[in-house]
Amino acid sequence: MNARIALDMHTVGLRQTGNETYIRNLAEQLSVASLPWRLFFYHTLSADVIEASRWKGTVRRLWPHQPLFRIPLSFPLALSRDRIDLAHFQYVAPPACPCPTVVTIHDISYEFFPEYFHPLQRMRMRALIPLSARRAAHVVTISEFSKRTIVERYGVAEENITVTPLGVSAVFRPIAPGQAEEMTRRFAIARPFILGVGNLQPRKNLERLIRAFARMTNGGDRDFDLVLVGQMAWQGHRVEAEVHRLGLDDRVRLTGYVSEEELVALYNRATVFAYPSIFEGFGLPVIEAMACGTPVLTSCASSLPEVAGSAALQVDPHDDEAISSELARLADDAALRAALSIKGREQAARFTWRATAELTARVFERVLERGS
Repeated sequence: MNARIALDMHTVGLRQTGNETYIRNLAEQLSVASLPWRLFFYHTLSADVIEASRWKGTVRRLWPHQPLFRIPLSFPLALSRDRIDLAHFQYVAPPACPCPTVVTIHDISYEFFPEYFHPLQRMRMRALIPLSARRAAHVVTISEFSKRTIVERYGVAEENITVTPLGVSAVFRPIAPGQAEEMTRRFAIARPFILGVGNLQPRKNLERLIRAFARMTNGGDRDFDLVLVGQMAWQGHRVEAEVHRLGLDDRVRLTGYVSEEELVALYNRATVFAYPSIFEGFGLPVIEAMACGTPVLTSCASSLPEVAGSAALQVDPHDDEAISSELARLADDAALRAALSIKGREQAARFTWRATAELTARVFERVLERGS
């Protein structure tokens, strides 16, 4: 089958965290797999970024880049020009596409917590994503939880949705303490710390994590910092305001966006990784932290129990006291941390990008067979 398959790579280079990590790793794994297809990668990047990519196939830069033109015009024209047999998109596919589409929808959190999104962003997602899901030849999502919500909210048939769990890159692993300290020297972190990872936005529940941290360290018995990794997003100023309100400016570090190498080192240095998110389609940082051997505290909501299994402590993300209590428990109990570290590495080993790509390739095969 000498089919031509196109992947939308526009999120690469935009620091869109999970979405970018997903498509970059999927593309790299498909590139090295023995597949009877010719791959096309459509992007909006500069030439120097593309030269550093590991995509094996035909690389096309779309113009103009802006979504208003790229989605309805640039993509269909490029797909027609390259005689593409199947195209893969994240969330939104062109409304008039010259070939079948496979659409990956990570989650539909905007339907459950609309207040966590900018009104214009929320309006675009509610208008375009359901339409893309219903028109797609097949929908891919990243957890059984997300599949259930898409079926229930958008009426997509269960047999037309495939779950392809995310993977964890081999770079997320235990490293020597001295190496981790050297790689994070620029952050000037002197005390043991609790680590949180995620863009500064309400859905990540960082304000509640900050309050729980303040309660846990109240009285000075536990000498910890809280390090929050992530770039500013919608209503992210509320995170900064909570730090100031509680007088924690000298104990809470907001690093902004960090490189993958720095993130690995921060996971390794952290005493505890805390991820009490309110809603996640998967929760990739949970298995990244686990792969580094870091004990994890996460929430019992959405997809997170599915991903974490029994390898993490789970709490109600809306309960400040429970989060604080379990953080204190992990901070004080070295034996518990060691046990979770072992279980976490075993759990993380279940998730690989190769498996993600293999499951996705099977979806492509089925769509192509139906088309032929």
